[in-house]
Amino acid sequence: MSIYPLILLYISLLISPIILFGLYLVFLSPGNLVDWQMRLYLALGFLRVDNLEEKAIQPNSLDVHIGKHFAKQRSDGSFEEFDADEMILAPGDFVLGTTREYFYFPNTIHGYLQGKSSWARLGLYVESAGLFDSGFEGEGVVELTNQGKAPLKLIAGKPIAQMIFMRNLPVTHPYGKKKNSKSNYQGQTGAKQSALDEAVAG
Repeated sequence: MSIYPLILLYISLLISPIILFGLYLVFLSPGNLVDWQMRLYLALGFLRVDNLEEKAIQPNSLDVHIGKHFAKQRSDGSFEEFDADEMILAPGDFVLGTTREYFYFPNTIHGYLQGKSSWARLGLYVESAGLFDSGFEGEGVVELTNQGKAPLKLIAGKPIAQMIFMRNLPVTHPYGKKKNSKSNYQGQTGAKQSALDEAVAG
């Protein structure tokens, strides 16, 4: 009996665990997607983001860019919607903006949208309601407040926040297909306002 089949079997037994461990690290291990994983997932179609710029991929997140549609809150709680290439956010102002990127989250990935440090150091606060459930698709809406003392210029197409992609086990009821609750923002485009009724006093 030739020894070569035994050698090949031995090699395959050694390599198989390494391959399996590699697949686990790339696709199943918990944690956020890093730069090379984002590129791999996008190339394989496991993650889809429309209007994506390659240079937006950062070590641990994806830079997202402010769109042209805004909804600025009035003193009575209502919103004024408008389109603009740029807008001035005065101290104390609260405005809804939209991301230029359109996201498609699979059942095994969710996202966190948060502010960028350079904007934060100027007083811009990106609200913390930034969880994107598995199954969500749509533009991201950013809730922006100027907590500084100087007006800030928001220019369409400029980075405004960062999306962190997190792996998770497959969900049973993805966003957009929930059985017991509404998916109020599925497929959203533009600065869609809150779905809450009678929440503003007065």
